[in-house]
Amino acid sequence: MFNPLDIGEDENFVRCRFLDCFVCCKETEMLLTQNDVKNIEQHGFKSDEFLLSKDDSDGFLQLKNKDSKLGTVCFFLNDNGKCGIYEYRPEGCRLYPLIINLDTNEEMIDEDCREKIWFTKQKYSKNQVTQINNLVIQLFLENDNY
Repeated sequence: MFNPLDIGEDENFVRCRFLDCFVCCKETEMLLTQNDVKNIEQHGFKSDEFLLSKDDSDGFLQLKNKDSKLGTVCFFLNDNGKCGIYEYRPEGCRLYPLIINLDTNEEMIDEDCREKIWFTKQKYSKNQVTQINNLVIQLFLENDNY
């Protein structure tokens, strides 16, 4: 579990550097903001290619999965386990594995993360904690069902 006392200064921006891992991209349920979608579209993709219908995602903008030789993975993951939009990936992907537990409204490290033990020991920047909270607020504000 994420310890809120382990929040460091803004220079303590924790990043995933486990380049051989794509567990977070398997059977993803990543939600996107309208800005995420616009950013991806500006790079030549059409939203109907990479988004689930809002009926299938409780009104959220959610990445589609696809079947590949790696299993059921994010629409943008290539067969080598690399993100095809890494430079302009969604904010939720940038902040992962830091997430919000919607039942407790607490920041935490995703239990599905392969390296959760390492991430749990890190000091997250105040900026990252603020970003993940703001992201969740934005996702709900953009959803007409809430």
